[in-house]
Amino acid sequence: LKLGHARRPTPLSAFGPPLVGAGGKVEKMAPMSYLALEPGSTLDFCKTPKINSPNRTLKLTNVHSCNVAFKVKTTAPKSYLVRPSSGTLKPREDLEVQIILQPQATEGQMNNHRFLVQAVEVKSDDQVTREQWAEYHKDAIQEQRLTVVLEEREADQLQKASATDDGYGSNVVESRAMSGEQPPGDLKVKYDELVQYTLALEKEKKKLEADLASQQGLKGAQAGDGGYTKRHIIMVALLGFLLSYLAKYLS
Repeated sequence: LKLGHARRPTPLSAFGPPLVGAGGKVEKMAPMSYLALEPGSTLDFCKTPKINSPNRTLKLTNVHSCNVAFKVKTTAPKSYLVRPSSGTLKPREDLEVQIILQPQATEGQMNNHRFLVQAVEVKSDDQVTREQWAEYHKDAIQEQRLTVVLEEREADQLQKASATDDGYGSNVVESRAMSGEQPPGDLKVKYDELVQYTLALEKEKKKLEADLASQQGLKGAQAGDGGYTKRHIIMVALLGFLLSYLAKYLS
């Protein structure tokens, strides 16, 4: 499985104007048969007072007999973080794409948001570059569109939805409180925090690699001079970043 880096998806406006064939008819890309999408038509997000940046999983499965390259696009690239936004799947291989809604997105704005998954048959399982995508003929690319639905819930709505009466005056919320069990909502918040932290680590790693690359020409920077190697510096920096986060998280 070859995946691209975590990045914001390409906007749908970047597709360019629709193709017009003979007789003035608009040519559409072929419907999706290379990949099975789950969900297949709608991405549902739920915002709560504790979860301001919910995420949704889009599962892609290669149901084709050959390797299939894919990429995920959206009409609102500033409102989502998609990880990964592109990649290549071998036959019968599947992948879960994490789509994270950014805090600035609101319910009114999201009514018109759309996602587009494009797929094309490829010979190898290597990552397909943007330039290579541009070379594929429109007839070879399949696509499937998904709409977006956002639900914003207040704290009292969540409590009513999670509490179920068992006929004896008790409910699930009370029983969890008595047993000390952690509510699912808190686990979801921690999961979202870990996802955001992982993305921050990747960003920090790229920055460190860029700084190191710019210093490769400096005198005495070679690993054979008894100094630290590039891998050592990256590991120390990431370890320090991780320890600072854990200290804050545990406190």
